[in-house]
Amino acid sequence: MMNVRSIAFVTTGDIKDIATAKRALGMANPLFELGWEVHIVIKDTVENKNRITLECNSKINVHYYTGNSFLAELKEKNDILNSIECKFIYLCGFVLRNIVRKKTGRIFLSEHSELLSEIPNIPYYKRKLYGYLEKYSVKYSDGLLNASNYLETYFKSYKPKKSLYFPYAFSTENLFKKSLKQIKPSIQVLSDKKNLVYLGTVRRNYGIFTMLEAFKYLNKNNLRLIILGAGKHFEEAVDYVEANGLKESVSLMGFIDEEDISDYFSIADGFLSPMNDTVQDKARCPSKLYMYLPYCKPVITCKLGEPYEVLDNDGFYYKPNNSKNLSTTILKALQTKEIPEIWKEHTWSYRSNQFDQWISHNFNR
Repeated sequence: MMNVRSIAFVTTGDIKDIATAKRALGMANPLFELGWEVHIVIKDTVENKNRITLECNSKINVHYYTGNSFLAELKEKNDILNSIECKFIYLCGFVLRNIVRKKTGRIFLSEHSELLSEIPNIPYYKRKLYGYLEKYSVKYSDGLLNASNYLETYFKSYKPKKSLYFPYAFSTENLFKKSLKQIKPSIQVLSDKKNLVYLGTVRRNYGIFTMLEAFKYLNKNNLRLIILGAGKHFEEAVDYVEANGLKESVSLMGFIDEEDISDYFSIADGFLSPMNDTVQDKARCPSKLYMYLPYCKPVITCKLGEPYEVLDNDGFYYKPNNSKNLSTTILKALQTKEIPEIWKEHTWSYRSNQFDQWISHNFNR
């Protein structure tokens, strides 16, 4: 018999490349504690398995698929869902590889974390396909969960059956301030300067070169930019640092293990979350923002989208793509030791309670 308090999160890809599975991993334990039976359908990769071990207790039901091809992945997902008979099916991203067969008696929920149809520099036919999928998600889904206020407003214009403004969050179990003695020696040594930390993909349109250019202005201020992550323009960024004499001011760490994030964040004097004045950036929900919050250090970003929605007067804002303005904003932010404890409403436990109440209000369980 189907458990009416059961949920299956359907994810796609490797979490180090596609961040949407963070929702499933973050909510799994809190929902279990609220009395839910929790299942996660996730690709069989080394990093996904590491993250499951790190974030999920032994009571969470994990189902791995291989995803060797598009059709094979969908078949595996459908077979898994047929075998577990969950009441709620939560699609972590409404993409083709996640659109499983609907089945009577189940409730299908779809999450939007960005507006793929508004991503520039991709082929026109792909943007048209993404636009079609966005509209189809409203018809397909019994409820939409939108990770930004922009997305919530956008999709409400299509009159979804139910919807919820549902940003990302962070785990208090894995992200917390450490004392210097608790930090790995190899990371401890970086505390000799004031550190600005960026976590995320190293891509031009994610602001990597705006940050590097800003540090050309800041090169003699005993500051260091620590970049945690890899991506399309990583090698180009390495070359830029070398060519502009920034090796003492910029550390490009590449992809790091999840368990090391708290160490790097604990030596941060401030955090960076670059944004662009585009529909793409206004619509997306930068998950790094919520990971920064528990450290109560200044966040330097732009006055638009979710960062402004969350930080309001507690953020430090520069003009998008303006490296000179970013450099002066960094110096201003570093005069502030800490920001208020606004993180308490942005934990996965808090989000899970919101979700549980929304389900209770909108669906008979």
